[in-house]
Amino acid sequence: MGTPFAALLAVVGGVFGRDHPAWGVVLLAAAAWGLGRGVSRPGCRAVGAVALLLLAAAGWFAAGERRGTPLPLGAPLRVRGRVAEDPARSPDGARLLVDAQATAPSDGGAWSPAAGRLVLHVLGAPTPPPGRGDAVVFSAVLRPAESLRNPGSGGYEAYLERKGVVARAAASWPGEALFAAPGPGAPPWLRWRRAQARAVAVAVPGQAGAVLAAMTLGDRSGIAPETSDSFRRAGTTHLIAISGLHLGILALLLLPLARFLLVRVPRLALAVPVEPLARVAVLPALIGYAALSGFQISTLRALAMAALVVVAQGLSRPTSPLAVLAAGATVLAVSWPQALSDPGLQLSIAALAGLFWLGPRLEGRFPWTSSEPDPLADLRGPWARIGSAAARGATRFGCASLAASAATAPLGAYHFGAASLVGFLLNPLAVPWTEFFCLPVALVGTVLHGPWPAGGAGLWRLSGVGLGWLLAAQERLASSAPALASPLLRTPLGLLGALGLVAALGVALERPARGRTVAAVAALSAALLLLPPAARWAAARWDPNARLWALDVGQGQALVLRLPGNRWMLVDGGGFPGSATDVGERVVAPALEALGAGQLWLAVSTHPHPDHVLGLASAIARGRPRLVWLPRFFAGDDRYGAVLAAAHACGARVEWVGAEGRTVEGSGARLEALAGPGPGENDGSLVLRITCGGRVALLPGDLEADGQQGLLSAGFASRCDVLVAPHHGSRSALDEGFLYAARPSVVLVSAAGRPGLPAPEFLAVARGLPARVLTTYEAGCLGASLGPGGVSAGAATR
Repeated sequence: MGTPFAALLAVVGGVFGRDHPAWGVVLLAAAAWGLGRGVSRPGCRAVGAVALLLLAAAGWFAAGERRGTPLPLGAPLRVRGRVAEDPARSPDGARLLVDAQATAPSDGGAWSPAAGRLVLHVLGAPTPPPGRGDAVVFSAVLRPAESLRNPGSGGYEAYLERKGVVARAAASWPGEALFAAPGPGAPPWLRWRRAQARAVAVAVPGQAGAVLAAMTLGDRSGIAPETSDSFRRAGTTHLIAISGLHLGILALLLLPLARFLLVRVPRLALAVPVEPLARVAVLPALIGYAALSGFQISTLRALAMAALVVVAQGLSRPTSPLAVLAAGATVLAVSWPQALSDPGLQLSIAALAGLFWLGPRLEGRFPWTSSEPDPLADLRGPWARIGSAAARGATRFGCASLAASAATAPLGAYHFGAASLVGFLLNPLAVPWTEFFCLPVALVGTVLHGPWPAGGAGLWRLSGVGLGWLLAAQERLASSAPALASPLLRTPLGLLGALGLVAALGVALERPARGRTVAAVAALSAALLLLPPAARWAAARWDPNARLWALDVGQGQALVLRLPGNRWMLVDGGGFPGSATDVGERVVAPALEALGAGQLWLAVSTHPHPDHVLGLASAIARGRPRLVWLPRFFAGDDRYGAVLAAAHACGARVEWVGAEGRTVEGSGARLEALAGPGPGENDGSLVLRITCGGRVALLPGDLEADGQQGLLSAGFASRCDVLVAPHHGSRSALDEGFLYAARPSVVLVSAAGRPGLPAPEFLAVARGLPARVLTTYEAGCLGASLGPGGVSAGAATR
């Protein structure tokens, strides 16, 4: 088993060594150690070492392949293309991957051939909804393919790279986007799959039908965002993806049936070994299941891995499932290095390892699951034999689901933040219910629907009832999942430690005599799991400096502060006016978690404009601050309804800060707050001033020129080191007297780069102070440190 893993580590080291040389060296050293353990002859070791170097070089060069961007960016265009994958629903419409085929100027003109994949955000609800293979024509401005760059946001960037996306665009329906279903020339399987999806939606309306379509056809376009969030919070996202878990479970279900049928043909059973033949007979069913999903790339990768394990276990020579998985992953890594960072492939490999490696070892701890013939079986009555078989089957299925859940939980937590205690409690029940009842019934219904539509629809409805119960139970349990989710698994070392604990469990079950080795591996894995958060907490606890982060939230503002003594603050929560996207849930909360913030000490709203306040309520619900400050100028304003409700729900004390201000001191820092006098709403913003180690940061909200003059009169705008640009650096916020009085050395600008924000005049005055000006639209999340160690600032997207 060591040699296949050594090969995989070599390829992974080459792939990741291009961007992270230290990790590449560590992985290559681990590959060399694994080769030394697996190969004893010196000549073979030399050949193996050369092979490892070649594999590492293959990974290095494969990872260096980058696609260009043949699509014109920055100008209004008409784009013609085809929908590449099933859409994903969003709160305000749908997100589609589109393969562009031609472009033309928006004001008319001839079409020109084009190539490249883009993400298209459709605002609205097209009728009928678009699907894979549809032709699409839309008008939009193509932008670079990048997301909001913040700590904790790397997953979406990796997703864009894996999908080969080179641009993004947004278009409204109706008016700016037009869709056409596949015509007669489209592949028959695509039209059949579309018809099946419509039939499922008719037979099982609602979200239960959407989940059923996702499990059987791989079509997740009907799943609502809130349902996806429910699966994510409960740690059961793997149930709605056709992955290694579904394929492995299907193989486990079909193998006993294949054996039973083959031994009923005596001549065949005597001529050919039954076990290899049974496993070969299962393969067409697995391929057919992949065909139902439309042969999506992710499903084909899972199919390849599952087929390798199924065939390898059927060989007469004992073969480790983990070694087979490692060999298959090595081939995939060389041919397509982005697969290494694909959560779907990682979860498929983990699920198959749990099913075929950890599951049998867990099952072996129960004596009644033994496959050895029972000499007393003929002496027992029929009911006793049925009960024994039922107990054996239930134990095997339970061990399989528990093993798959344990193997996939660390990866699910790392990629989606959803490995909560609820997930560990729910998966052992949800996986058997889904995989051994809902999924088989739905698949049989799909097979029957063609020759017998009424029978197929009836089985779909039966499966939908089971899924409806699952969704209802999951929603009740998942409501508390965010509070139970652990940040320990959100770092590479934490992930490695969690996987090490799972591996130690498997070795302990397989070889109980190796107790010391297992204990050492478990202790090392636990240390890796706990080391990153412990080191981060210790550094934050005794850091004498104050830290400030200006998150990249587009045109809005969301600021995170950490004061000495590990006291965390959130100032505003960003927001996208006119959009249903919750910035607090999608951007601010993951950034807080990635930065290491536990419970917030204080949450502040400078004023209730949507680009500052829309994301604050959900951020308060996740951060659970002890104190909330709001500007008294807006007391009684309905726009604070959601913020007040979230504050009361988490038991926070709400204080309305007026002209008298607030001052808090402790741990070497001083925090002052003062509400602007108005009369405009921007000039009623709450202003914060942080002093630490003789250094000062000033956060003036959206104060414009009149409000800044008020601060000067109150003596609140004296010399500072770090200034967050007032009103995003707009022209109306340019007051040269205020800037010259503050004379900051660093200016942080929260802006999306729209024309006039920040204003060229503001930038010219700030840079003439002179001050170092940093903008979120150029660098992503910005970070600054001030205190006894001086002042520093720069990009902080990780």
